[in-house]
Amino acid sequence: MRILKGGIAFFDSGIGGMTVLAECQKRCKGEIFYYYGDNKHAPYGNLPPAKIRRYVEKAFRKFRRLKVKAVVVACNTVTALCVDELRKKYPFPIIGAEPALYTAAKRGGEIFALVTRATYKSERFQRLLAETARRYPAAKVSAYPCDLLAGMIESHITDPEFCYERYFPSGEPNGVVLGCTHYIYIKEAIAAFYQCATYDGNAGIAKQLCATLQKQTNANKRSGKKSKKGQKRVEKGAFFGIFFLGSGKKGNKRLYKQMFVL
Repeated sequence: MRILKGGIAFFDSGIGGMTVLAECQKRCKGEIFYYYGDNKHAPYGNLPPAKIRRYVEKAFRKFRRLKVKAVVVACNTVTALCVDELRKKYPFPIIGAEPALYTAAKRGGEIFALVTRATYKSERFQRLLAETARRYPAAKVSAYPCDLLAGMIESHITDPEFCYERYFPSGEPNGVVLGCTHYIYIKEAIAAFYQCATYDGNAGIAKQLCATLQKQTNANKRSGKKSKKGQKRVEKGAFFGIFFLGSGKKGNKRLYKQMFVL
């Protein structure tokens, strides 16, 4: 199958980023999308940073060949470890996935941030924690690296009977931040377990992507270039407007159809 160029790419270690893709697809009509899921190496959260960077580079070289409009790093771990490096290296806009700490902390009280081990240990996340404490002193944010949770979601997402609660930290928070896009699949289970509000960054990512695309459109108009939208062509070459790439492309296509289309 020929892959059309000039679309918007989404990257994740596995299935987690499809929650972001689904949110963005609602808002960005008539665009070409790529979803690159590196399921073979998922989850990234417990891998050494050097390995993560190597896997990410492979995907981004693919995106460069596809002449993408923008890339959404739909993975908190990759954002925390290397989004700044990627922005320096590649010419296209790169949007990251950040834990929604500010949104949760505005209300004060005890906030749990559920993240991966790699995110927890990253300088970027530690700076975010410190800045959240400075901005919102009425909130107490406790970060928990949930070492097994993303892997369990990756393996058991189609099993409605699987019990994820054994992987949740104990406590009675006033709010829970989902600092991994995998966790959004079980958002309702987390909310029910803690009996409080949960927060994720998907809506913010979609809003930022729309703003980025609008900025490109405005720049093209000023320079006399025509914006490329290929929905009519996409229908012939992609599933639901999406080209699935990476080691998990077949399984991710099936899961996206099951969870976000049907």
